[in-house]
This record gives sequence, structure tokens and C-alpha cells, in this order.
Amino acid sequence: MILASCIATLGSCEDDKDPVTVANGFELRSSEIPAALTLLPANDAEKVVTLTWNRSDNGGGNTVSTYTIEIAPAGTNFATPLILNGGSNVVPAFTYDLKVAELNKLANLMPTYACGQEMTVDIRVKSVLGNGFYNAFTQYSSNVITLKFAPYSNALPAMMFASAAPVAGATANLAASSPIGTDFEGYMWLEPGMYKFYKASNCGTFESPVIYGDNNDGTFNVLVQDGQGYQVTTAGFYLVTADSALLKYTVRPISWNFFGTAKPLFPGANTALAYDAASGLWKTTFTLYNGYDIQFRSNGTGTAALLLGAYDATKTGTKFAGSEMSYDGGFLTVPGAKTNPRTSVSYDITLDLRSPRNYKYSIVAANP
Repeated sequence: MILASCIATLGSCEDDKDPVTVANGFELRSSEIPAALTLLPANDAEKVVTLTWNRSDNGGGNTVSTYTIEIAPAGTNFATPLILNGGSNVVPAFTYDLKVAELNKLANLMPTYACGQEMTVDIRVKSVLGNGFYNAFTQYSSNVITLKFAPYSNALPAMMFASAAPVAGATANLAASSPIGTDFEGYMWLEPGMYKFYKASNCGTFESPVIYGDNNDGTFNVLVQDGQGYQVTTAGFYLVTADSALLKYTVRPISWNFFGTAKPLFPGANTALAYDAASGLWKTTFTLYNGYDIQFRSNGTGTAALLLGAYDATKTGTKFAGSEMSYDGGFLTVPGAKTNPRTSVSYDITLDLRSPRNYKYSIVAANP
């Protein structure tokens, strides 16, 4: 009897089946989908649509899936989708607010992107159950959401300071500090002449620029639309700034130096860089200690002097100098390891200010 009971028990265990995942699908819904809209930087924080979906049913009981939201050009069947929420899972799941800034950023990365022209995208939700390459179980929402909109350029707003109206394909010599910034700046060599400011469209082109000039009150720092030209009397290298909201501008002769612990003598004193007109770079060759630091400093005293150092993500607004350098950023380290006694090498030092708000530098051994 005992043996028969055991056999019966084993038989019942063999009849039990583990839950099996099956593709039962789930639905994606949204708040009211807007008609074709024009995205603008001023509306970055506004919500375009709220996406919601029900829990995916994998047929496996109380299982937990993770969710990502995919977006792709309409009609491509999500061949190369981009992922909302910075590429991360949506937590908490089942709802997501898509805002103008994110939609526009992703649109700029798509092959169908054209600034200011209507584009159509499809959105779906991806559900993944399990981890690992071989055993993950993936489902997609049974439907997609389609949006129509005209994107703007995520490039920094552009402006030209020029003695003649720029051609449509001109490369801007001033840029703002952010896609919604009005604080333009640029470094450039200027010849004598009469100059005005030409603000590009939201797509960075100069077909019909907004033109600013001096208001002719004698202060030479107030902008007005369609104002007088600014007279440059001496050829030289200048820092030019303009604020299209505050209607202020400056045209300032400027030169550059460096200092720091990497200098064998007088580390706090300025050592001049020379402007090379052929390359557009500020340069010098100087003996420095390996592994120690330098920083770039402009001419001027007190608040008039500018410091350019290592990139610091907290330096935004007027302190933004690009992805490699920041105004008032940290020190820049000379290549090589610190040694005791110190090792000194002759280095070619360059400061590249040719691309507005995208400044670069190099410290390279002169005789490698």
C-alpha cells in the first residue's frame, strides 16, 4: 500500500506542468493625440501626449515584466528604433508623459529629420520578461501611436557678426549657450569695417536673418533691430557677444595666456600665447612638468579676465564653453606621470576658439 501510494504521488507530479509564457499581447493607449504641431524650444517642458498601457499578459501567472518605449520613423516597422526615457525602463510602469524636448531630441537623430518640416513617427511599448540573451521573452503592444510634428534644430542658436549679409549656407561665428539661450558669443579675427549682427532662423540658416545693429546713442553696447553698423577701426582678434533678449552687445579685443603648476618658474604668472592667423589657433611651445596642471587666462584684470579650463557639467549659461572646456573649469593636466624629481618636457600648447561654444585645446610633446 505504501509503495502504491508513492507511485501514485510520483505520477501526479509528472502530470503537473510549469507555467508557460505565451504572447497574449497588451494595448497601448494615449491621451488625446494632437494634430500636426510645430515644436518650439520655448515649449520644451510642455507635454505632447501621455502614453498608457495595461500589464502585458504572458500567461505565466504573477510575473513581472520590464517596459521600454520605442519610437521610429513611420512605416519602417521599427527597424532601428530609438528608446524614450533616455533608453531606460519606464518606472513606475504603465504610464509615460512625452514632452516636447524629448520628442524633438529623438527626432533630430532620425534619418527622416528635416528641420521645420513635418515628419511622422510611430510609438510602441516593448515588454520583456526574464533576463539574458537566450531566455528573455519579448512582446510588443498590439497597436502603435502615430504622431505628426515639425521639429526644430537641437544645434545651438546661431548668429553672424559680419560686414556683409551672410549667404544662406554661411557658418555662424557666434552661438548661444543652450538651445533656448539668447546669450551669443564668438571669437574671431576682424578687419576694419562696418559690422552688424545677423540672427539665424530656428534651423540655423541665414536665408532671412533678423538684423541687429547699434542704437546710435553713443554707448556702443545697445542693440536695436535694423540699427546702425558697428565700426571696427583696428584689425585684430576679438571676443564678440550679443544678447537678443537683453539687447546688449560687446566687441572686445582679447588675447590669451596660460599659467599653472606645470610651469617650472612663476607658475601663477601669465605666459602669452601667440595668435596664428594661418591656422586660427593660439599657440606657443613651452617646457612643462609632466603630470602637472595649466589653465588658460585672457588679458584683463579682475572680472574682465576670463578663465578657460577643464570641462565641468555644472558650468552652464555664460560659463558654457562646449564639451571639452568650461569657463572657470578645473585645471588641465599635462600628459605623463608625476615623478620625483619632476620631469620636464617641451610641449606645443594650442587653444582653439574657432568654433563658437565648442572650444578645444591640446598639449602635445614638441619632440616625441
